[in-house]
Amino acid sequence: MTMRGDLEAGAAARCGGAPERGSALVMAIFVMALLAGMGIVLLFVSETEVKSSQVDLRSKTVFYNAEAGLEDGREQLRVTNLSAATRASRQSFDDELTTAAGPDGVIDLDPASLKAAYDASGNVTGFTGYDDDVPLRAVTAFNGAKYSAFLSNDAIDGSASIDDTNDRVMVTAIGTGSGTALEIVQAIVERDAFPDMPATITIVGPSANFDGGNSNAKDYTGNDCASGIPGLTVPVVGVVGTASESTAEAGVQKPNSYTSGSATGLDTVDNVSSTIDSSWSDCDYLHDLARQMRAAADVVGTSATSNGLLGTSGAPKIVYIEGDYTVGGGFDGAGTLWVTGTLTFNGNAGWSGVIFTVGKGNFQRSGGGNGVISGANLVANIAGPDGLMWTADDCAGPDGVLNTADDGLATGTYNNSGGGTGLTGYCSSAISDAQDEFPFVITGFRQR
Repeated sequence: MTMRGDLEAGAAARCGGAPERGSALVMAIFVMALLAGMGIVLLFVSETEVKSSQVDLRSKTVFYNAEAGLEDGREQLRVTNLSAATRASRQSFDDELTTAAGPDGVIDLDPASLKAAYDASGNVTGFTGYDDDVPLRAVTAFNGAKYSAFLSNDAIDGSASIDDTNDRVMVTAIGTGSGTALEIVQAIVERDAFPDMPATITIVGPSANFDGGNSNAKDYTGNDCASGIPGLTVPVVGVVGTASESTAEAGVQKPNSYTSGSATGLDTVDNVSSTIDSSWSDCDYLHDLARQMRAAADVVGTSATSNGLLGTSGAPKIVYIEGDYTVGGGFDGAGTLWVTGTLTFNGNAGWSGVIFTVGKGNFQRSGGGNGVISGANLVANIAGPDGLMWTADDCAGPDGVLNTADDGLATGTYNNSGGGTGLTGYCSSAISDAQDEFPFVITGFRQR
């Protein structure tokens, strides 16, 4: 090729490459612009999500603050009610509503008008919207914020009424958060400890195993105690089903020791199928009640728990014991005692209140003494063949095998082999005192 041809070819090559390089540059600029735009969008989305999360966190925080006020108010209501001078005063909320109404005698609380009051710096100084009512819980600092709780009647009685006819009231709580955020929650509250006890000693489950012992000095009675209801009588031993009635009667070795009204001896053992609350024969209910008892207990212990930690007549308690337990001689306890293993009472030990031997369902009393057990006793075997609560064979029934026709309760045992002059008697007032220890339950809840 000539020199001219080479020059022409080079020129042609240069002219053909220029457009390609220009297109690549434009493409690069476009991609960079697209990436920058995407980055801006992602940054905007992230910022929005952060703000949304912050709003959600503030909303949840102020709700939890209000809920804390509600729980505090509910517990304060229980403590106030429990401190009433008479048992009759504890059976309604009349006194608490009267106190809440304030000087004018009318409950003025209006949840729709309940607001927070602020000082010049924006700090919460209190709440308005309840006129001269007396708060159940005054302004209380919590979690860097504040809450308060108020008492009114339920809608059935009329929220402004101070006359409680159904043992139910409303607790309203207001809680604040950051800035001017606030939340109001309300709950219907009532007492609901456990169903009525149908006998001095109730043994649920098939073929009740009862042995009252052969000591002449023992005394069993279904007559209510002196502080109870005049003329009230219950069976000494209550069982479910005719078969259990027969097996329990076999344990009445000294008939003269058993009295209930005009009935004595075998006549004080009764099949209470028609009068007992069906919950007592429901293994799932008893499991749930055990959880509630454990959650509400003043003391949750084991076999190593000292008797000195149990309740006394001057300071009754709810005590939940996991496993076997012994109440030693000379100790007089009070309140509610739940034992999941074998419960052994010394003949000289006493108790006022309710004893639940529910789990392994084995109550034993041994040794001489004159201890008095006053209130009521419930024995139920729901722990299954291994005798341990909260394991896979719970509620397996008499055959010890789950998913068979007899699933539920197995045979419970009450055995008093001790001598001495001990008394086991029914006492409705002691039962009532034990029930009063339980937290009030929430049966309705709403945010406003």
